[in-house]
Formats: sequence, C-alpha cells, structure tokens
Amino acid sequence: METMKEYIWNVHTGEALSFYYCGWEKCAPGHAFGPAVRSHYLFHFVLKGRGVYERGGARYPVEEGKGFLILPGESTVYAADEKDPWEYCWIGFSGAGASRILRECGLWEQNLIYTDKAGLLREEMLHLVELNSRPDSNGYTLLGQLYRCLSRMVEKPSAREESGKAYTDTALAFIRNNFSYDIGVSDIARHVGVDRTYLFRVFKRHMGQSPQEYLTQFRLGAAAGLLKNSALTVTEVALSCGFKELSAFDKQFKKRYGATPLQYRNQLG
Repeated sequence: METMKEYIWNVHTGEALSFYYCGWEKCAPGHAFGPAVRSHYLFHFVLKGRGVYERGGARYPVEEGKGFLILPGESTVYAADEKDPWEYCWIGFSGAGASRILRECGLWEQNLIYTDKAGLLREEMLHLVELNSRPDSNGYTLLGQLYRCLSRMVEKPSAREESGKAYTDTALAFIRNNFSYDIGVSDIARHVGVDRTYLFRVFKRHMGQSPQEYLTQFRLGAAAGLLKNSALTVTEVALSCGFKELSAFDKQFKKRYGATPLQYRNQLG
C-alpha cells in the first residue's frame, strides 16, 4: 500500500513565487524528521491524525485541519504522534513575494501555525499532488495551483479592517498629491473624514508608522530625488517638498540620509 509521494521540479517557475516540490505521506507512528534546515519555505498541511512541530525550543501540537510553516534557514523538527500519526501534504517554494504573500495568509515569524477555518485548503493541496502525476502538467500548471492553495489561506479582512484600509489608502493618495503644500495630520484626517486619533491608529496598523512619520519620509524622499535629478537650489527643493524652514529641512534630511542636502548633492558628483 502506497504511503508516500514526492515530486520535485528543478525549475524556477516565477519571480514572486517559485514552485519547488510537493508531496504526500501517511506517516508511521512516531515518524520524525530533523533537526534540519531548509533554504526555502516549506508548508505542511495535516489531512488526518496529529503530531508535533518544534522550532526555537518550543513545541507546537498540530492536528487535522492545521498546518505549519518552516522558514528558510531555521532548524526544525517535526514528528508524528505515536497513537494517532498524521497524514499530510507539503509544498516547497520560494520567491521575492513569498514573505508578503505568507503574511497575508496570517503566517509570519511569530505565528507559523495555520488553521483552515473555512475547510477549503485540503482539496487544493491534494489536487496539487495529483497534478504532479499527470503527463500534461508542467511547472506553470503547478505554480498556478500553488497560488490557488495560498488563495484559500489568505485571511479575509473584517468590515472594520476593510474600512481602515480604505481610510489609509485615501490618506496615502492625499499625501502623494499634496505633500508639496503646507499640510499636516489634521488636514489629512479632515480629508479622510475621521478624527486624527483614529487615523493615527488605522494608518499605523496598515503602514507600520504614523501619518506624520510617513508624510515626513515621503517629503524627504521627494527632496532627495529633486537634489539628484534637478538643478533647483536647496531652498527651492525644500519649499517644493513642503518644508517651510530650511533649518528644519537640513536637520531632518541629515537624520535620514546622513548628510545635509548640499552635502548629499555634492556626493552625487
């Protein structure tokens, strides 16, 4: 009776994501793997039974309907339960967009255990393994199915989160279109239609920084571009990017780029 399948593709199938291999196994009681290190992401999804996943000195029980992610370069161990050993599928992949996509799935360094609340991932994972046995499949067929698996894992935002993102997007557009004018956080909040305290909260949740920090960094980035690609004087650059006082512009620019605006331009040659 067949207890394991594994299919390896030694081709890079995409830039954002590259499909490497996948497989299925019905493990024997206590069957373990590791400690070992991977050079890519490796995701296991448990179809039946249970087991344990170990990383960083911590142990995580994983059972049917859950999965665990192994990060590149991290030493891990995982083992099937002695009484109720797991049966699972796995996918190995990498790519420039992998980290961002996995975060959208709710997986990052502090949270590597996935729960299939909607019950949609099982069939997609099994279909990926099944596709490998078809003679008409190729790397791009499998890459497409990898995206389907990940699409089932992406967390659907709540109505509140969606509104927070909409407010943040509106604020970002306002900053991009008006950063050269004398605007502040109150002006941004007024345009968005929320109070500045709420804007601060949702903006920081989605962008990782406050509206004021983002506005300042955006202005400084635009100023650096003008210093590099235009013949405007430092004063003209400052005023064009929303800085009313040259001394404040010098101070903030040096804090970010390690040089005053004039030094920065001279360093460019």
